[in-house]
Amino acid sequence: MITKKIIIMGGGSGGHVFPGLTIANFLIKKGWKINWIGTKNHIESKLVPQQGIKIHFIKIKGLRNASLKNLLLSPIYILKACYKIRKIIKHWSPDIILGMGGYVSGPGCIAAWYSKIPFILHEQNQIAGMTNKWLSKISTKNMQAFPGVLINAATVGNPICEDIINIPKPADRFKNRTGPLRVLVIGGSQGASILNHIFPDVSVILKNKIIIWHQSGYQEFEKTKKKYQKTGLTSNIITHFITNIADAYAWADIIVCRSGALTVSEISVVGLAAIFIPYPHQDQQQYKNAETLKNIGAAKIINQSFLNTQLLVNILNKVNREDLLIMAKKAYSIGVRNATLNVFKIINDIVNLK
Repeated sequence: MITKKIIIMGGGSGGHVFPGLTIANFLIKKGWKINWIGTKNHIESKLVPQQGIKIHFIKIKGLRNASLKNLLLSPIYILKACYKIRKIIKHWSPDIILGMGGYVSGPGCIAAWYSKIPFILHEQNQIAGMTNKWLSKISTKNMQAFPGVLINAATVGNPICEDIINIPKPADRFKNRTGPLRVLVIGGSQGASILNHIFPDVSVILKNKIIIWHQSGYQEFEKTKKKYQKTGLTSNIITHFITNIADAYAWADIIVCRSGALTVSEISVVGLAAIFIPYPHQDQQQYKNAETLKNIGAAKIINQSFLNTQLLVNILNKVNREDLLIMAKKAYSIGVRNATLNVFKIINDIVNLK
């Protein structure tokens, strides 16, 4: 039996990397060999090697909000990255290349097209990123997590790891649960300053009502930890990064978080009440990601410009565990749990047709 090989390209944020790793681990179990292409200065440089997957680094920068210097240098970065990826393709001879979004996918698509290797895309968000919009016009096949995002794309969902899919249903988790409401606070893989600033104060005002598990991100961990320490409350958990997010989801009664596409998909799969604070992108990408859960009564959305301590206190003070279980069940009802298999079938079909 011939071993099949794939290059996965993705980086910049956990929203691009984690679903790519879920696909990679599924393929490895099927006997595939994996190489990854990313950048040295983002999350993929740590997470991908931890999974035992070989990663190649390219130097590439995004064009959105780029300085004049980087705009002028971008053609050089792209050409150098394309050249390096072409060398990897020639040496390793992959059957297919998968782009998971982010600007690292751009040179990979160009190199794949030049090398006559199938290149497929996966778009995680309700609004396509700039790179994927461009690449979707020349890629072999497009996939999307949500319908109507890319032209001629298969709607497959967002790949979610098995640990999260296997979390017990909301009713089973909430059975016999007592004590303060468990509030999970996550600002994405890099944290969110506004949540780090507000939540120590929220914890003081609602000290008899809630207990908090807070992921602060690396940069503001020490500052956030000190703010919590000054409250004198010892029951809250503060960490820079939650390694096993499935444990945190299973623990929580409600989550307060950004609304990156993967986070929203995971919350739906788990079934968890949410308060979303979308990152204020110009295209409202994160707001759109959260809108479906809001519309079915599974979540609330607060624009960052309106967010303050008292508003969060008022919302959390009004809910009880029974309310949150109803919201959790609504979220669970729309979770897509077979996305990884959907993506695998497309990858495998394209390779078998070569």
